[in-house]
Amino acid sequence: MKIGIYGAPYSGKTTIFKLLVGEINDPIGVAKIRDKRVDFLSKLYDPKKTTYATIEFVDIPGSSPDLPRKEKNQILGKIQNVDALLWVVRAFEDEAVPRYFDDVGREIEYLHDELLIRDLDIAETNIDKLKNAKRKLTREEEHQLQALEKCEDALNEEKFVKLIELSDEEKRTLSSFGFFTMKESIVAINLDEESFRNKSYGGKEKVKKIVDNNSLAMIDMCGKLEMEINELEEDERSEFLSDLGLTESGIDRLAKVVYSALGLISFFTVGEDEVRAWTIRKGTNFKKAAGKIHTDIERGFIRAEVVKFSDMEEIGSMKEIKSKGLLKLEGKDSIVEDGDIVNVRFNV
Repeated sequence: MKIGIYGAPYSGKTTIFKLLVGEINDPIGVAKIRDKRVDFLSKLYDPKKTTYATIEFVDIPGSSPDLPRKEKNQILGKIQNVDALLWVVRAFEDEAVPRYFDDVGREIEYLHDELLIRDLDIAETNIDKLKNAKRKLTREEEHQLQALEKCEDALNEEKFVKLIELSDEEKRTLSSFGFFTMKESIVAINLDEESFRNKSYGGKEKVKKIVDNNSLAMIDMCGKLEMEINELEEDERSEFLSDLGLTESGIDRLAKVVYSALGLISFFTVGEDEVRAWTIRKGTNFKKAAGKIHTDIERGFIRAEVVKFSDMEEIGSMKEIKSKGLLKLEGKDSIVEDGDIVNVRFNV
């Protein structure tokens, strides 16, 4: 899973990127997804190694109306290569940081329109190409044309492609066009401390309209505060968050929003050597999930021994869980649930 951080200049998106992946001099980085369940299991098993789930983030250059077409195309190329987008929208006041857009509503509207315009151009170009073909269209091309016309109608109504009712066949035929509005998007509103505490900022109505109309996930954050929180010791961090009326940092909350919006869940493998979280899509069966661990395990899958995290948290002993009959055996087609602790039996 690769997520592109998308925004206008001076929005604070690079600050969010570095909070996620660390202080690196590279536009691509891997974020560790902190999970209290992993912390609990690590304390319980005291393994040689603890591995958290990760997501790759890409800091995409800032997009603005006055960029030359060549630079805009380069930015679009980077968006093409990610699975989802995290929009960072500036709602903070800071005299030391110049603003590109004076109005928060205008900023999110610009980001929204850029994706719509690009996708509409793709739809119209390919519709024209198919309609003007100097030969009879194949059956597959006819289906492609119909699907593209659906997209064109929706985009002209400022509706994202992901919201169109499409058959599985239509989704397959459209996948090669790489529509940006088919990707999932999460909007992070980057506030200053006062706005974050008050939960209010100018342009909120416009933001809400765009978020609601396109079924986007959203989170309020304060990049500046997050930087301060990130530098604190654990005890001080908890106290700081409590003062803000929070139990988790913005980065931890963002990770949960990303997982929820993208339909991701975690399962765990445990032992003396390693406690590890694995990221899969919701609805994945145990055999396919085993392939995340190793392709040989998927190929030789026999069954999965499964314990619910809630049972482990309450009982705290695998031996006791087994004695209470709470360890379940699951076949290859059974579906993994978030928080499952899994041990795969296999033979190759």
